[in-house]
Amino acid sequence: PAALAVPAASDGSDNSGRLYGGAAPEDRAQRRREQFLDAGLQLIGTEGYRGASVRALCRQAKLTDRYFYESFQTVEDVLIAVYQRENARLKAAVLAALPAVETGMSVSDVARPALRAFFEVARQPLVARIVWFEVLGVSDRVNRIYRDTISEYGKTLLGIIRRLYPMRSLRPELESLMAMAIVGAIRQTTMALIVSGFSTSIDDLVEVATLLLECLVLRLDLKFPLSGKPRWAGGS
Repeated sequence: PAALAVPAASDGSDNSGRLYGGAAPEDRAQRRREQFLDAGLQLIGTEGYRGASVRALCRQAKLTDRYFYESFQTVEDVLIAVYQRENARLKAAVLAALPAVETGMSVSDVARPALRAFFEVARQPLVARIVWFEVLGVSDRVNRIYRDTISEYGKTLLGIIRRLYPMRSLRPELESLMAMAIVGAIRQTTMALIVSGFSTSIDDLVEVATLLLECLVLRLDLKFPLSGKPRWAGGS
């Protein structure tokens, strides 16, 4: 593509393979990629995906289009990379806040610190817009990545539930559906937070989401007593 009229690369790097400022070429390339991701977070998080362009991203990153095409082919590639990076940060924050799960712990013991970490990240406006809205309906490829990401959250949640209640047995497909239902409920709660202009308090969000999980576990205790065979477990 023809060169764009944007500022020259801010790191003065070249592709000669030489160390520049003590950094190897691959390190400089990674740094430039992160500059574009930061630019994408800022630009798409404020103007929306439809308002972003290669020219605008280069201007925001203060790099030329030469370096854009070093890491990306399209603006959609940037959207996906930003979405995946911010989801990875969100998941890392939740896992870091999660206490060591042991049998006998209450749902509240486990859920409250993890949910608080989740909502603290989710209430960041730029992250919220991209992760919860801008990826919707962009393309089949983005839809697939979005579905895979939600599925991964479900698997993570399912792993926590299994560690809390190792003796409780449901058919795998029911376990997966249950996990996805919880993820969906928390996701919708987060979308309501965003639409409200982030006016809802973190304490209230954590309280509601924890109550949801506690109600689910209470219902499981009634419907699937550990002393008997779960009625949804299948078999005669």
